[in-house]
This record gives sequence, structure tokens and C-alpha cells, in this order.
Amino acid sequence: MLHEILKQATQKQHDNLEQLMFVNKIMSGTLSVDEYKQILITNYITHARLENQLLNSLTDDLKTKLQVNNRYKLSALEKDLKESGIDFMEINQDKTDTVISKNSAAVLGAMYVLEGATLGGNVIVKKLKVNQNLQNLHLNFYYYQVYGSELVTNWKQFCQILNTKVAAEDYETSIQSALKTFDYFVLAHESSNKNTTAEVTGKS
Repeated sequence: MLHEILKQATQKQHDNLEQLMFVNKIMSGTLSVDEYKQILITNYITHARLENQLLNSLTDDLKTKLQVNNRYKLSALEKDLKESGIDFMEINQDKTDTVISKNSAAVLGAMYVLEGATLGGNVIVKKLKVNQNLQNLHLNFYYYQVYGSELVTNWKQFCQILNTKVAAEDYETSIQSALKTFDYFVLAHESSNKNTTAEVTGKS
């Protein structure tokens, strides 16, 4: 199945991104406030660049089957940033021209990365809620809870469509698109390093 092929083909990039996104610190309860903000900024930059581009490129049939109106995550990230004292309008975004081909195989390959990024949300949010470094901020963690109780259902629905709507001869297109999306996450992470707290906080 394509989702399993994508998992194998992008495993190295997935593991690298987990390190950049401080997953070990999240799980150990040692994530700092600044590291949490960097995670938010990385996710925001990536979704601001790719989310509308991808979802708007889907065919009407795929939009219906995927219930795309329920898959937007950018507004949740904007609320998280605001709660953390960051004005998302002041974030200096990476200017790399990242364009995903509009064919379904490429779009679904890129979506595999964005949808997969939410998979650990239920586990991650439990860890963040008990993190002593974050508790004084009284955060709601909108992004990590964006799908709520529908998390697993949404993922299974996406995988079912991914596995049935992409022809075998187009698998490589999906793989390359997924790899390109992981690469953009890395660029967004590098850009998030440039967004110092002084540059993006203290504004409403």
C-alpha cells in the first residue's frame, strides 16, 4: 500500500524532523518555552506556505472524499502562536519558492507528511500539559488537538484515499513530493531559528 511505501521511503527524513522538533524533549517533559515556540513557528511557516496550495489543488472529488474543510490547521497554529505571545504576522517566513505539482499523486504525497504530523498529537498534548516549563502559560494546544477524537478516523480515511486514488505508476511522484515536503519543514525550521523572541513577541 502506498502509505507504507511512503513511510519506508521517508523514514530517514521523518526521524531527522523528529529530532529538529524536539520530540525527545517533549516526551521527557523537558521542553522549554522557547523550544515550544520554535516548534509552533516551524509548523506555522510550513502550513502557511503549503496548506492552501495543496488543498486547493485537489480535485472536487478528492475534496469531498477527504472533507477538506475539516483538515485546515493554519488557524489552530495562529491561535497557538497568539497564546504564546507571538504575532504570526511578524514572522519572517522562508522565501524559498516551494511549489507542489497540482496532480493528485503529488498533492496526496505532500499531504501524507502534513497529515502524518498530527498523528502523535494526542500523546504529545498529554506530555505538554504536564510540562512544568509550560504550565504557567495556560496554553490550549489547538494544533495538537485540531482533530480531537477524530484523529485516528481522519488518518485512516486519508490513507484509504491515498492507497486507492494514486496509480502504481505515479507512486514515485508521491514519494518525491513527500520528500520535498519534509525538506521544506527543514527550511522552515532553519527560518524559525532566525525569528528571535524579540522580533515576534510583544505585539498583538
